[in-house]
Amino acid sequence: MQKRNVLIADEGMVLTDGENYGRVIYLAEDADAGAYREITQAEYDAIMAESEETTL
Repeated sequence: MQKRNVLIADEGMVLTDGENYGRVIYLAEDADAGAYREITQAEYDAIMAESEETTL
């Protein structure tokens, strides 16, 4: 049997490691859960809006 580590963001929050974002993160076996932190939905929205502007 294998164990799977899952991170779940609190209500109104998004998890990020600086590159990946999500409300639920399924960690690989060698991934470090400490690399992830929670940001607010507003912070996430601002990051995504800025990202869209730079890709246009």
